[in-house]
Amino acid sequence: MNFIELFILVLSLIATKVLSQECGCNQIPSIEIVNDPQIANNIKEVRDFFLSKQPSSQFDRLSATILIRQNKTNVWRRGSVDATLLAYPASSVKLMYMYSAIEWCKSLGRPISCLDQYVRPMIIVSSNLATGYVVDAITNTTNIDDMTSTNDTRWAHWFYQRSSTERLLQKLNLYENQILRSKTYPTNSGELPVGSELLIRTNPYPGNLLQSCCTASFMLYLMQTRPADELEYMKSKLYRIITAGETTFGNGLPAGTVLYAKPGCAYDTLEEIAYIVLPNGNEVILSAYSNAFQRPASDFFMLGRFAELVLQKFSLMSPSSAMIFTADDPDIYTCVDRPIIHNSSLPKDTISKSVITFEKSCIIHPRLSERGVYTVSIWTPSYYGGSTSSSLLNVAVTDVYNFKGGGTINQKVSLSQWISVGDFLLNPGRQTISLTAINQESVFNAVRFSLRPPLSVQ
Repeated sequence: MNFIELFILVLSLIATKVLSQECGCNQIPSIEIVNDPQIANNIKEVRDFFLSKQPSSQFDRLSATILIRQNKTNVWRRGSVDATLLAYPASSVKLMYMYSAIEWCKSLGRPISCLDQYVRPMIIVSSNLATGYVVDAITNTTNIDDMTSTNDTRWAHWFYQRSSTERLLQKLNLYENQILRSKTYPTNSGELPVGSELLIRTNPYPGNLLQSCCTASFMLYLMQTRPADELEYMKSKLYRIITAGETTFGNGLPAGTVLYAKPGCAYDTLEEIAYIVLPNGNEVILSAYSNAFQRPASDFFMLGRFAELVLQKFSLMSPSSAMIFTADDPDIYTCVDRPIIHNSSLPKDTISKSVITFEKSCIIHPRLSERGVYTVSIWTPSYYGGSTSSSLLNVAVTDVYNFKGGGTINQKVSLSQWISVGDFLLNPGRQTISLTAINQESVFNAVRFSLRPPLSVQ
């Protein structure tokens, strides 16, 4: 072997090692995490496609990790895109503080819920005030208001105490390059960080930073290895109703999904760490970090479509979980007063290749294959045409009892997301969905029917 061949071999070995270490955090007791190159390729394809469909050019960062349970075993297959890219975590860091609070209570021989008066609001309503009290307790510190320099003799001890959650994750081999030591603001020590809390967020000490790979593994650790009492306690805080505006992933998940998650949203960042149990029994952990929060009126729900595309890519949902009917099919709609069908210069985030704009009403009548209770949702892309004033769309769905339900959607702010209009008992065959424009031109792009699974009584 000549020098050049040896040099190439060494480079190859180094590259292989770097790639194999790109997504670590895989040493979880009793759990086997298998890095799957095909899953990694697929989630990158989904990420790239999803970003290409975004109307805002400023939304250009999305890192993600998926863990898929293999046949109810303790083997989880993993794929990532930009797995170790660090991002400001906003409130998703509170997931780690919850675990740290449980460990702190146990270390004192107290019940795991000893800080519940603060942990509960920290997780359920994402209270920054409560988070401040939790951080003070688990680190045995309070802010030192008059500290102005890291040369202060009090700094080293205070910094060590504030890093206690990091040390917990280091013991679990779930830390790597992350930072978890700051409060979320405004909090119990003020509207903005001052004193020692300002120093801990000032160069060379960055504020909180998390990554998708290790946060996904951390959620796996919580949901699959903790004792029953801890698991029950954490699940009671993390449970999210997917149609209640509590989660950025939720609107993309099929009806009947059980979701435990901690989202985060601040400035331009939007993220979520989620344990997802699908109606067909498939179990998935999905962690995503992005700068998707570009349009404050609507973007909290932006990553729902990404989650949906991920589930579709890996065929994790049953076909009836997301039956989508679009404006591409002229057989499913009838509109009055000559609606305009657009099939060029469309918003990037359209699901179909056509968009219908109308000023009065349209009747949508897709066909379903089986009787059942369906969650019906309307997709609103970035608004096409129309004026700058509010465009209201009234949606009514008729079920088997001729009951009409639905609601009014403001299509100028409900952008790039599925909007649920209710659950309906529907028969096979043609359905009736009435879309009525109120005041201004409205849009039809796509409607989704998600069949709720039947009740399983054992």
